Amino acid sequence: MALTGSFEDIGFAELLQLLNVGHRSGRLQVWRGTERAELFIRHGEVARARSRVERGPEVVYRVLGWQTGEFSFARTDEPVVREITESTEALILEGMKRFDEWEHIAAEGPNMQVVLRQQVSAVNERYETLSPEAQMVLRLVNARRTVAILVRESGLEPTEALAAVAELVTEGIVEEWAEPQEASDVLRARGRLPEAQGGLDFPSTTSRARLGGLLPRRQGAGDTSREATMGTNEAARQGVGRR
Repeated sequence: MALTGSFEDIGFAELLQLLNVGHRSGRLQVWRGTERAELFIRHGEVARARSRVERGPEVVYRVLGWQTGEFSFARTDEPVVREITESTEALILEGMKRFDEWEHIAAEGPNMQVVLRQQVSAVNERYETLSPEAQMVLRLVNARRTVAILVRESGLEPTEALAAVAELVTEGIVEEWAEPQEASDVLRARGRLPEAQGGLDFPSTTSRARLGGLLPRRQGAGDTSREATMGTNEAARQGVGRR
């Protein structure tokens, strides 16, 4: 059995259900632009899943969040070591639960439609200090996806994804972006993030303040001191400009 198509014709969840009901075994490849993932199906159950940067159930949850994409399934009886213990049904149910949480957050958050872009210089300097969750979300930031889409497609629990976005904002790794991507010089983060793109300038105080008020973030004395220092530096620069 060979099967090809797009997620506009059949959703990823429906495709997994189809293979599960038919007890199919084979290799399922999915892609969208430069994003690719590979799943090995054994008697209708997802035995293994991997992408360029991840493997395991998180790959399935991430692809479940895709609204567009293409797929190709080829039947094979080659042995596969099962790395995913959850049943296909359990994977789909967990993915649906995360979507329900995502829809609730998206409805409650008035600024979930904010588009983010990377500050590539900051990415190159501080990437290794970010949490794994923030690194995962950062790979999706491309000056086109909104916060809501980042949360949906990250494959993380919605609250974890929002915390990761907050970490990126707090660290100055990303900023709000509302202009066409073609209007700004664009750089790529060196070697780590094939899809990652962002502007050359650093986030403005206004943008940082606006995002800081919209996204959940941990606040403490260190954060307050840091913001105060930024404000002082900004005032000093303005003073110099008036002389």
